[in-house]
Amino acid sequence: MTSATSTPSPAPTPAPRGRGPVTGPPASPSSGPSGLGTPSLFGTSIGKKMLMAASGLFILLWLIGHMLGNLKVWLNQKEFDSYAEFLRRMGEPVFPHSVLLWLIRAVLTVAFVVHVYLAVDLSLRNRRARQTRYVRTARVQAQVPAVTMRWGGLAIALFLVFHLANFTWGWIHPGYRFVRGAVYHNVVGNFDQWWLVLIYVAAMVALALHIYHGTWSIFQTFGVNSRRWDRVIPRTAGTVAVVMFVGFVSVPVGVLVGAIQ
Repeated sequence: MTSATSTPSPAPTPAPRGRGPVTGPPASPSSGPSGLGTPSLFGTSIGKKMLMAASGLFILLWLIGHMLGNLKVWLNQKEFDSYAEFLRRMGEPVFPHSVLLWLIRAVLTVAFVVHVYLAVDLSLRNRRARQTRYVRTARVQAQVPAVTMRWGGLAIALFLVFHLANFTWGWIHPGYRFVRGAVYHNVVGNFDQWWLVLIYVAAMVALALHIYHGTWSIFQTFGVNSRRWDRVIPRTAGTVAVVMFVGFVSVPVGVLVGAIQ
């Protein structure tokens, strides 16, 4: 009988000094920590802040236009109703009647939803980033607009629904008969009620504070926050907020005191 001789298996190749055994192909330079790739700009906090600032800027520009249009009520009923009719005829004959107005409303709604969603998302992300709660919660250097941004934003969102029910849908019209399309009549009838004026003034206070801090944040988000602009930015933000507050509030107060009738 002959005995089978076993051939010894080759010894494993030693790994290079200072490195462990290679178990797979090296990761791609473009892949992130989880191998899923580098996140997009709008998947980062910086990108979300930029998108939030852009949507806020669009809303602010629309608010300025809305305020300027509201001030036409100080001229006379014909001018104000003509302006309201122009908004419905805007874009004709390229667009059918009121279509362009509804397209603008749709874009504005998207911008508002994006703005609110990113505000909530960034707030939750900041809260998750804090592993422990602050020992002291005294807001020594925090400004009133910054502290009230969260609750002020919620108040503005609730007021927006109320405002639409009041002037667009015609669901809330105490003390007067709502007439669709008769904008001057509806404004005067609405603000003859002192408690409705009070609601609008309170909402405009929240809006002014939001505009002040938001305008400041827009400058900072887009990098305009050098020492040269340290005094210009808060003054500009304050001026915009005050002008918007006075412009919007002048209409309900003007009706209440009889200057608009």
